[in-house]
Amino acid sequence: MIIKYLLIAVCCLILVTASDPYFGTELSWRPVPKETEGDVREQLWMSTEAFRDYLDDHDDRVSDVFKVNSYYYPNVHFWFLIYTQFESNQVVIHDKSNLNLIYKVLDFSELHRKDLPKNTIYVLQQKISQERLDDLEKELEDLAKEPYSLSSSAKNIYRMLKQANVELPIKKSDRSIFFTKLKHNLRTQTGQKNFIRDGVMRSLPYQHFLGKYFTDRKLPKELLAIPFLESSFNPKAHSKVNALGVWQFMPLIASYYVPKRNNYSDYRSNIGVASLAAGHLMSENFKIMKSWDLAVTAYNSGTKHLLKSKRELASKDVDLEDIIKHSDSQHFGFASKNFYSEFLALAHTLAYREELFTDLHDHDRPDVDEDLKFYMTKCTLRLPKELNEKMMDDVHFHNHHITELQTNLPKGHIITTKSVLPKNKFYQVAYKDLLKVKPKDWDRFVRNQSCSTR
Repeated sequence: MIIKYLLIAVCCLILVTASDPYFGTELSWRPVPKETEGDVREQLWMSTEAFRDYLDDHDDRVSDVFKVNSYYYPNVHFWFLIYTQFESNQVVIHDKSNLNLIYKVLDFSELHRKDLPKNTIYVLQQKISQERLDDLEKELEDLAKEPYSLSSSAKNIYRMLKQANVELPIKKSDRSIFFTKLKHNLRTQTGQKNFIRDGVMRSLPYQHFLGKYFTDRKLPKELLAIPFLESSFNPKAHSKVNALGVWQFMPLIASYYVPKRNNYSDYRSNIGVASLAAGHLMSENFKIMKSWDLAVTAYNSGTKHLLKSKRELASKDVDLEDIIKHSDSQHFGFASKNFYSEFLALAHTLAYREELFTDLHDHDRPDVDEDLKFYMTKCTLRLPKELNEKMMDDVHFHNHHITELQTNLPKGHIITTKSVLPKNKFYQVAYKDLLKVKPKDWDRFVRNQSCSTR
């Protein structure tokens, strides 16, 4: 009898899945729907200097330390466009060595309007983008074989190169080598404007505290662009290599600054605690690297390779520009070379965010200008039992690191909130200690503390 019912259940499942064309599209063995005409619209990109005022910092909103010089300008300009002009339904095909050279922009607005699962839309967008990149690669390959071709596709490519101020070699052999290099330099980049705009909204409740904290640590406020670069200020961001939170800390690095993760909490996803950790890390990076361009880059690639490059160049005045020119791509690839340019682009984007994101609106939480407070439990307790509904709402909002609010939290657990918590159960960490002591060492503050009934 049991076998009979199991067979019936299996048959029903087959019928249900067969009737749903998008069931399980996240699985690799399911066929992806084919693209239809109108899913993508190609646009030729016309280079523009319309945004130069922002990168020149016309209102002097960005520290002089992070001014965009002529060396970084082309790359910073490219990333500024990615963060402020192109949405995630747009894909830019460009040259990865010369970011001035944008071949075309693929607009998937119509695809995103379709009633399809998000994952299916993403897979289709990636698939179509790769096909268009392959087409362009073939055109460049043909030009490498026929360097003086006057075909329509060749003329389009000549036009793109001229637009990017790229000069064509005159000799046939040089042209062949030139087009072969271009073929191998093709890359796609998805727009980020909507992600950055959403990140700005998520950051509003924290901007007042973080700005004050970084200033009091004598750190440039522009460093707060890093969590936008890393995660679009998304506390739930979790990478394939297990980086987590707005600052995308890896487990090992996080262990130097925050308490150990366990089954019910991981402080990397707590915006307040992770930001304190980032402040300590950036202070240490600057102490080691001696300049902010290298300290910022070290956040992405670590200090080891940068210090090695400085030693090889054997000069006290080595800066990031020198290292980029000196390093080979094997040890200092596209991501590492562009990290500082992306940072500069975001620092200027955030400085002029009201002008660049005109659809920003006030955050729906009324306490955006209040300081974030850091508490520690004085004993093992359950939050719902100790806090009222308003407090619980605020604790839930600010503590993404707690996977289950109903669980018993041990003594010494860190809670961030804008509410005032009961003194008999929670110890508030003094602001001076936030500046001096790493969160992983806070357990000493409650070592002699205990809960009371009064």
